[in-house]
Amino acid sequence: MIAHLSSEQLAECILGQPSLIVARHVQDCTACRAELARFREALGEFRGAVRAWSQDQADAALSIPASLPQPRFPAASRQLAWALLMAAVCIVASFVLPWRGGEKASSDAVLLNRVDAQVSRTAPASMEPLMKLVVQE
Repeated sequence: MIAHLSSEQLAECILGQPSLIVARHVQDCTACRAELARFREALGEFRGAVRAWSQDQADAALSIPASLPQPRFPAASRQLAWALLMAAVCIVASFVLPWRGGEKASSDAVLLNRVDAQVSRTAPASMEPLMKLVVQE
């Protein structure tokens, strides 16, 4: 027979899974049976305290009036206004910028024609009189 139950064996009894030897010892030993009863009583008191605390918390939560969330229409309308403003700016810019770019495109074309004329010469301007003396075949 065992002298007294260890804490692991007591835990097995509390969980309801004692071995046959441990169960028989609890029936025979008054000290171990009293220890088991004290532990169960302590668990019962703890369970009661937890339930009371939980009930108090639930009652307190129910006594607080629920505030309805305020609609976010002002913020949403502000965002919508900014989005519409940006869309309007983009539309206006798409019509205005191509007209201004047309003037620059014509001056760019004139510059490119001048560069093309300079590059397409066979000889520099200072050498052109000499080129007339040379017979071209």
